[in-house]
Amino acid sequence: RILVDESLDPDERPHLENRFRFTLAHECGHWRLHRGVYANRSAQFSFLDGSSEPSFVCRTSERKLPAEWQADFYASCLLMPRMLIDVAWRQLYPDGKLRLLKQQNQQCHDLVEFERFSLKHRGQEVMADTDDEALDSFCRPLAEQFNVSRRAMRIRLEQRGLLFRNVPEQKRLELPF
Repeated sequence: RILVDESLDPDERPHLENRFRFTLAHECGHWRLHRGVYANRSAQFSFLDGSSEPSFVCRTSERKLPAEWQADFYASCLLMPRMLIDVAWRQLYPDGKLRLLKQQNQQCHDLVEFERFSLKHRGQEVMADTDDEALDSFCRPLAEQFNVSRRAMRIRLEQRGLLFRNVPEQKRLELPF
């Protein structure tokens, strides 16, 4: 049995529908990826037998645990499949080039830079306060298309290597001599 905090109920809070969908996909990830781990532990049978004592609880503070990362990645792949992301990216950016948040210092690279001026306030564009805000705002069209949060889309695009906050370091060939 999987329980989700009722504060995410999209019927009560429609603006949290994207978060609710990601949470459900995340919990499905735990079920698909981790249920065997808990089913094989005698102290963890409550995960499968329906008792009221939870055997696996997701908390924001546990974001860095491997099981949490795995469930997040599962959810992102389920809601934003690689092939569909690639198709949507090409439709939005026919040049197919990777995008980069505009850098303060000039660097030589092949990425297309976009301005931090991407937030709307009272009908005018204003500068984003943080890199995350600027990147999240840039991700709005794709986030709306996939019905996910801007943050989830930003993370997925960064994972796919389509969106960068900094110029990526060039990989160097290490020679044995």
